[in-house]
Amino acid sequence: MDQEIVIERVASAATLGPCVRRVRRARGFDQAELARRCQVGRMTISRLERGQDVSVATALRALSECGYSVTIAPKQARVRIEAIDE
Repeated sequence: MDQEIVIERVASAATLGPCVRRVRRARGFDQAELARRCQVGRMTISRLERGQDVSVATALRALSECGYSVTIAPKQARVRIEAIDE
């Protein structure tokens, strides 16, 4: 089954926040549920989604709890994604 994968370039907290919101909603979590899973307050998730400063650890944990990971590449790089058969 082919799954469409959307790749987003994130270069700041302001662009990361809306991405976290999208993946949280896609996962079916409200902010309180994601906060519980990340062991932080709901307002921390709200700040993250609004592009305000939160710890890197919190941002990475939130993405992980939503089933996502972070890949780092040079800003101007062409990125090729290969699916891994499980």
